[in-house]
Amino acid sequence: MIRVSFIVLVSAGFAASTAVAHHSQAAFYDVESRTEIEGEVTSTRWRNPHVAFTVTVMGADGEEQWSVESNSLNALERIGISPDTVAVGDQIRIWGPRSKFDRYSMRAYNILLASGDEVVMMPQASTEQHWVDHELLAVTPPLENKDITESVEQADGIFRVWAYGRIRLINPELPLTVAAAAAKTAYDPVTDDPVMRCIPTGMPAVMDVTFPIEFVAQADDIVLRLEQWDTVRTIHMSGDPGAPDGQPATREGYSVGHWDGGILVVETSNIDWIFFDDRGTPLSSAVRVVERFTLSEDENSLHWQATTFDPETFTEPVVQEQTFTWEPGEEIKPYECAMAG
Repeated sequence: MIRVSFIVLVSAGFAASTAVAHHSQAAFYDVESRTEIEGEVTSTRWRNPHVAFTVTVMGADGEEQWSVESNSLNALERIGISPDTVAVGDQIRIWGPRSKFDRYSMRAYNILLASGDEVVMMPQASTEQHWVDHELLAVTPPLENKDITESVEQADGIFRVWAYGRIRLINPELPLTVAAAAAKTAYDPVTDDPVMRCIPTGMPAVMDVTFPIEFVAQADDIVLRLEQWDTVRTIHMSGDPGAPDGQPATREGYSVGHWDGGILVVETSNIDWIFFDDRGTPLSSAVRVVERFTLSEDENSLHWQATTFDPETFTEPVVQEQTFTWEPGEEIKPYECAMAG
């Protein structure tokens, strides 16, 4: 049966000013418009899933206390932005979309720092400079200063760290059953999204990543490490389709792999997770996922294709794909998601 029992009890104001799934911000913010505020930073929180600030703004009726969130800590570190960039006591200006739920909450796309320099906080959402009469701070990503010799020498086929890709759906639209469509309609991201409690996502949604992944050979098996959520998947290379029988169901499921020429084929079942994606598409306990990881001829990219079978959710198999790229010197960082409180 379709499982829709997971409920996260948080207030709309809290939800709008804390964690938001990495590609569903439109559920929480008015991404079609922009707001600009100016004020003094009164607190900062440099943690995953999102860096956050509180800012005191002088409004027409007196002081306003704004809650501001931006990119993840790990993403900011990768573009050279550190906790020293914004500090308590700084007078700053912020530009970005406003919350749909709290009049004094927003997301920071760009910040005009106390130094007078502008910094782009979310290049995946907007790369444009907002305050054109100020200097755009050119930060140096730490990766550019790394010695990549060891990374190049240790790379062996798929066994290396891969930078994230961008997932896309091959089906024209999700072929939902009547029951699944009803469950998705009832989904409320403010109250039902597990991300709001730093609860890691399960298969196959966990593969919709915005951070690096790494394949590691471990005895006869393969370990797939995902930076996001500090997830570790074990791919059992016995090739025995009956291996999952009697194994407990987990968020990541039980994965059995084999090589088809140079392609790593992985079948995962025993998945104990309730959502296919971050938009409330349900999953049943019958879900099964078949992945194919294909290394490019020049070994600089890795194509991922996943086919999800779930007769209680989909009327036909659903196919997704993305391509990971190799950036020598990239590494898996601790994610350590932690909510405010």
